[in-house]
Amino acid sequence: MESLFSEPTSWLGFLGSAALLLVTGVTKKYVIPFLQVGKRQQYARYIAMIADELTDDLRNTYPDREWVKHLDDVVDRLAAICGVSPEIARRAINASAGRNRMK
Repeated sequence: MESLFSEPTSWLGFLGSAALLLVTGVTKKYVIPFLQVGKRQQYARYIAMIADELTDDLRNTYPDREWVKHLDDVVDRLAAICGVSPEIARRAINASAGRNRMK
């Protein structure tokens, strides 16, 4: 048994295994959540872009201030397109309308 731990190759194998476990733990704790945040940010950009398109389409369809009456329909369309809750769709549409007012 002593000869097993006294050989340098066995220690190198043990250190390599320990290093691999350490790298795996760091990857699971820090790298994977970082990548998931990037996916959520990209998805949020897509929702905002679709909300902008829907709001612009609504403004072009109703050039007067009448388009405000149809915001609920646009919220429902955004929720159906993106598969998000109506609350998230409403916030995206309201943000889009606010951005368009500033233009």
